[in-house]
Amino acid sequence: MQIGNPAARWIKRRILIPHVGWPYALALAKTCIEECVRDHPNCQAITPYTIGDAPLPTRLIDCSDPDRLRIVETNSSVRGTYIALSYVWGEDQPHRTTKENLPSYKRRIDPAELPQTILDAIHVTRALGIDLLWVDGLCIVQDSDQDMHHELGRMRDVYRNAYVTIDASTAAKVSEGFLQDRELRPMPDAVLPFICPRAGGPAEQSANGTQLGMVYVKLGFNDDNYCTFGEYERDDPDSYTALRGWCLQERLLSTRLLIFNSETLRLRCHTTTHNIGGADHNGRHDTTRIPDAVFHPDRLIARHSDKWQAIHRAWLKIVEEYTRANLSNPEDKLNAISAVAEMFAPFLGPEYVAGLWRSSLLDNLLWESDDEFPWRRPTEYRGPSWSWASTDNPVSWGHYWKCDSLAEVVKCTVTLKNEKLPFGPVIGASLILRSHIFPCKWLVDKDVGGPTPMRRLSTDFSLPAPFPLKSRIDELHDDSSVEPQLWFLPLLVGHPTFVITQLHGLMVTRADPDVWRRSGAQGRGDVYRRVCEKTFWIDWNTHPFEDVEGRDEIGSTRMLAQIPKVDIELV
Repeated sequence: MQIGNPAARWIKRRILIPHVGWPYALALAKTCIEECVRDHPNCQAITPYTIGDAPLPTRLIDCSDPDRLRIVETNSSVRGTYIALSYVWGEDQPHRTTKENLPSYKRRIDPAELPQTILDAIHVTRALGIDLLWVDGLCIVQDSDQDMHHELGRMRDVYRNAYVTIDASTAAKVSEGFLQDRELRPMPDAVLPFICPRAGGPAEQSANGTQLGMVYVKLGFNDDNYCTFGEYERDDPDSYTALRGWCLQERLLSTRLLIFNSETLRLRCHTTTHNIGGADHNGRHDTTRIPDAVFHPDRLIARHSDKWQAIHRAWLKIVEEYTRANLSNPEDKLNAISAVAEMFAPFLGPEYVAGLWRSSLLDNLLWESDDEFPWRRPTEYRGPSWSWASTDNPVSWGHYWKCDSLAEVVKCTVTLKNEKLPFGPVIGASLILRSHIFPCKWLVDKDVGGPTPMRRLSTDFSLPAPFPLKSRIDELHDDSSVEPQLWFLPLLVGHPTFVITQLHGLMVTRADPDVWRRSGAQGRGDVYRRVCEKTFWIDWNTHPFEDVEGRDEIGSTRMLAQIPKVDIELV
């Protein structure tokens, strides 16, 4: 809608703004952010501090004078307002702060030495009326382990307390910048006259005094195959920050996110997501969010209540999305989601064990690898085999809240790489479960092949008496050409549907002694490692306990109670 077009008063939708770095676009963004601060009760409720009263990070870039940029150091008593940057490094950053250049950076940073993404962020910060900017590469001393660990422990507060986070979505590397003009969308399908209602005031009048404006019409189809007028918003396939693991938690923790995507400028807060300037945005394509309840750790929620289950499910969804993102340093697997874990800890904690929660450990153990990707396990230890952090594959979970437990956690220990980072990387872990364990017999289909290097076998196996079950294993992730001995550990049992029910559990094999010794296993008996999650369908008409009283109600649990459990150690 053109400036000065009389129809603008009545037609609120606008075309996308392609000039994302122009003053008028940033002025509109500033207004939208101020409206969020002033008019969104939900955003106000989850913001821990009022504007101007937030605790400041350890270091910030002072942008008040663009020709005299400098690093300023704060202390715990200093309050104020700052903006944070979420971006992709994509390349080496020779300008990064080190122990050697920090003293000179506190006096002045030469703008000519900074890459375009950081310069663009400084420009946006000033346009929004703020003087302070947080950028990890400059505000963390990159060659100091002590400073890195200290700042990692504060990452949750850095993004949560920021006035707004700038999402440099389109910059594949820090030297590219993100304020370039976007490609214009195709012209509207039609331009039509619009007869404006009479409301007085200045107007463009036709011969008979009627106020006329012009409207632009574009016909599109949404996912439900019905017509809609206006701009239809798609997922942004060109977002580089959406593909980066670190950026996920930066996005989730931020109260407000100013996104410079491939088409326009967008504001995302905890109330809404909309394109700056009024172009239509389809909210169904919005990203994963942290539930509002998680921002109120002082409010008690009963464990395993519906609200608690919703929080637990949100955590699993976040991990699923996170495991599909990229990390340039695989050792950051637990670090790059640690601030989000810290947010969930008051509800799902307090014990966090290598990416899983002790309070729901049996459910958490049942992650499954995405079989569209070749199996990738890191060469360096990153976590126990039973943790999703031990693989580079995307993972997902099923729905297990209507199941009964068949196993119990006897002991779970982790050795942290740094005791000051309780949600960070581990160097060892051991889990002891009290569970049934059933050896499995391989019946291999020799004709099965596969398009990937991973061993994909359609394999029948049966459990020996007294539990004559049959099912299938679709994949075994093992480097050996010899089929290993496998065992099945049932962890959960579903409520029977007629005579059919499900057993959810883990396929395990014996762990290499060198591996379990390094993992800190107790090694009092056989030590196992996880192979994969598996669910079996069971026909209880064929079980050997037909006469167990109460079979129709809780028969599956009572029948399994006839079989002794043993303590099993997993690493």
